[in-house]
Amino acid sequence: MLFRSNLKYAVERLLSHGIVPIINENDAVSANLGYTAPDIFSDNDSLAALCARNFNAEVLVMLTDVEGVFDRPPSESGAKMLDIYLEESSDVAIGEKSRAGRGGMASKIDAAVSAVSPGSKCTACLVASGNDLNAIRAILGPGDAFGSKGTLFCTPGSPLEKQALIDLGSAKDSTGDISDEARRSEEHTSELQSHSDLVCRLLL
Repeated sequence: MLFRSNLKYAVERLLSHGIVPIINENDAVSANLGYTAPDIFSDNDSLAALCARNFNAEVLVMLTDVEGVFDRPPSESGAKMLDIYLEESSDVAIGEKSRAGRGGMASKIDAAVSAVSPGSKCTACLVASGNDLNAIRAILGPGDAFGSKGTLFCTPGSPLEKQALIDLGSAKDSTGDISDEARRSEEHTSELQSHSDLVCRLLL
């Protein structure tokens, strides 16, 4: 608890002075070899999730070298990017991780799931491409000028996840509760076209 209080105090003091802190787990010199206790980071992905939970962030954006989470390595023929990741049903085959660090897509998935775990104030995490200069605008900006970017993770069972399943057309099955809710909803008159609409709803 003292660790969390000190962490929040240090970052909030920096922000109050107009300083945007860069929090980095140094892969090259860190003594942390990945053998860690729960809720301790071993790479920048898990560090990002730790920060999101401890700072009560509403949204976490994780940037990588591919467009999002794919059902198989994106270099393979027929690979498809997931609009939304569902921990209990999304089937993802993980390829080799980058040699530049200890992360990788498996690390990002684990971190994203951790960031939006029940009880966290962070209810949305998106994994998107850092090579796309419009990725952050598409995710956090209003409207649909830049299209939908990345793969969305939501707190399981949350209103945001239910809305995402409706809006992104990814209901768990055609006869399940989500689809029934969509059919019953008189207020839901049109499908949203991008993740930014969902995230902006969350932030309003």
